[in-house]
Amino acid sequence: MEISYLTDAASSRLLLIYAGWSTDASAFASLTCPGYDIAVAWNYSELSAPALKRNYDEVVLIAWSLGVKAAELTAGALPLTLTMAVNGTPTPVSDVAGIPEAIYRATADELTEQSLAKFRRRMGASNLPRGELTVESLRNELLAFPTGEPAPFRWDRAVISDSDRIFPPANQEAAWNGRTEIVRIHGPHMPDFQNLIDRFVIDKSLVSCRFAKGRHTYNDAADVQHRIADHLFALWQKHGIDARSVIEIGVGNGYFTDLYTPALKDAELTLWDIAPARSGVIGVDAECALPQLNVKVDAIVSASTMQWFNSAGAFLDAAARALNPGGLAVLSTFGPQTFDELTRAGVVPLPYLSAESLRRIAGTGFDILECHEGLIKKMFDTPLDVFAHMKATGVNARRSTLPLRSLLDAYPRRDDGRCSLTYQPVYLILRKK
Repeated sequence: MEISYLTDAASSRLLLIYAGWSTDASAFASLTCPGYDIAVAWNYSELSAPALKRNYDEVVLIAWSLGVKAAELTAGALPLTLTMAVNGTPTPVSDVAGIPEAIYRATADELTEQSLAKFRRRMGASNLPRGELTVESLRNELLAFPTGEPAPFRWDRAVISDSDRIFPPANQEAAWNGRTEIVRIHGPHMPDFQNLIDRFVIDKSLVSCRFAKGRHTYNDAADVQHRIADHLFALWQKHGIDARSVIEIGVGNGYFTDLYTPALKDAELTLWDIAPARSGVIGVDAECALPQLNVKVDAIVSASTMQWFNSAGAFLDAAARALNPGGLAVLSTFGPQTFDELTRAGVVPLPYLSAESLRRIAGTGFDILECHEGLIKKMFDTPLDVFAHMKATGVNARRSTLPLRSLLDAYPRRDDGRCSLTYQPVYLILRKK
């Protein structure tokens, strides 16, 4: 297996792409991902752990086609957050959950320049660079590729193209149903990878910047977040607010901190935020820091922060490892209806998860004491007021290629001319098993 770097800014974060068969790194040369180095794994004639240039705090993994199986077998030791399988399955050769066996074998046994060109047309990438990969090397790669049972691996999302002519969509559905979050898109086997990156990978440097800019206006504007924190605190009290050691993630200006600290007078508090706004708060990316924690605590709490993580699954796994037996994770995040109006206006939404999805993810390491959703609609006179509110709270940390005037014109209005902004909070109280 070979590793080629597309960008190398000595970042602490890496986007690692596992290519599909018959492609090398040149097929991905145009991709961008702010805040991340980008590397591509390709050529699976021999599989081994990826030889990266440095140790990273975080690795986001996007695996395509046969790269899904290759990633399962080689990437497990990396500090993975988001793991996304694209038009591939853990059983790549299967009549019901992969490429039908007869087609796979015939592709390998009868491979010629002509049949390879036909294959690349079928995957929607006839003009895709192939590098110096020869027919003979590609045949040998198919014949040697491991096609056995799924390996133990956490997948956050499986992307399925509706017109995939390599991995039948119905077989992909069968492979992933009930195992992970399925994302259905239009298109062929070769998707628009830049669109997937823009949609699912969090630009954490932008998150930090926007929240830092909003620190002086946040408290006055964040009435919705305060309501959510109030309810989260009430749920925590319901299940027993008793902890001698607490980590709070996403402290912000400290509204939630000030709610619970009077009830925990003798507790040892560790306060984290990616953009610290008050003294005593450690500036840290909690999604990277929590897996490295070498002590156990009684409670991990976080109000309105989880939606900024690349992987809820990786975070909850790390939280379960960091908690003492019986410890609580007290969390709120947001569901898919959040900022629905912005989505309708053309802004790419965050990859929000429903309460049902979070329940499935959390169930492996926790007993679920609370998992429910709410719905809050905040009203404004004009779309411009909506965007001013978002700027004041820092919650607009998504890049948009649309000009503000286009967004204002497209923003949905009510019959009375006013505008709403929807929040769908999701509350979780989890006890470590």
